Amino acid sequence: MLSPNVYLALKVLTAASGGVLAEYRLKAIPPERYTAEITAALDANDGDLARSLVALAGDRHIAVPQELTARIAALPAVDLGNVLWQGWSCVVNGDFDSEAGFACVVATDMTGVGDVRDLVGEGGNYLEGKPVNYFTLGIATVGLGLTASTIASVGSTLPVRAGASFVKAMSKLGRFPPKLAGEIGVALGRSVDTAALAETVNLAREFRLGDMQRPLARIFNPRSVAVVSDLATDFGTIGRVGGVRAMKLSAEAADDVQDVKVMARLADRYQNRYLAVIKLLGHGALRLADLMLTLGGWVIGGVLWLIGFGLFVTRTTTRGARLISRGVWLLVRPPRIAFAG
Repeated sequence: MLSPNVYLALKVLTAASGGVLAEYRLKAIPPERYTAEITAALDANDGDLARSLVALAGDRHIAVPQELTARIAALPAVDLGNVLWQGWSCVVNGDFDSEAGFACVVATDMTGVGDVRDLVGEGGNYLEGKPVNYFTLGIATVGLGLTASTIASVGSTLPVRAGASFVKAMSKLGRFPPKLAGEIGVALGRSVDTAALAETVNLAREFRLGDMQRPLARIFNPRSVAVVSDLATDFGTIGRVGGVRAMKLSAEAADDVQDVKVMARLADRYQNRYLAVIKLLGHGALRLADLMLTLGGWVIGGVLWLIGFGLFVTRTTTRGARLISRGVWLLVRPPRIAFAG
């Protein structure tokens, strides 16, 4: 009389969107994997990842060899040489792999020069009927608005501004998920206000940033802008918790906007352990893949059970009805009268 795991299957499918799948998968990782990953991180001089892995291991009551904890304790708090190299790499190549390199990206974007260039370039293409990268145009538009609000709020919206800078930088490097960029680009491309874009482009060419804010807010409809702003907010949340490495690993694992939202929820949940979680699980933090066959078997079993139960109820009801009707007939049938011959 018990349905074979159908309720559990539906519960897993529902909970997956909230990031619970990561906890399920973490339980299956053996302690040896933590030791191997921490060793690899230390050998690569990746102190942030090593510390995050140790924090996650401690949270899961997994012992870390003493020699590894000693190596982590010996790491410098700040690697000045690496900081200078990352800053130089950002200036020369536009790439970034650390907080120092990414700080250069955000600082550059705060001037508004890059966003204005992208707005004029892609906006001009749109007005001239040329091919347009709507994703780049949307990020530049939202980025300029965030720069103004960050300055006006004395930095309170800096994490969101950082998220937008990260998305734009990854796109320029060709390392942003194409499917995710395409999804946002399609939403933006359907909502362009040509008159507002033309006015904004003309003002941008003169670098009149103060006068741009009113037409800038009308280029895309609020719903499309919200998609980009939410994406920037989610990546900003990930960056605040796990830094640049966590943002990059999250971008590699995500395929659409919903994936990034799940990643942001995971970042909020695991905090300083998030970098380790995404390094260990990757796409597994989001994807059901290997679980689908099991879940499908449970659902099919449940459907067969329901069919069987329905047949059982039907047969039982039919038999019961027959018995009841026979009993009623016996009670109400007229008595037989015998006549003498």
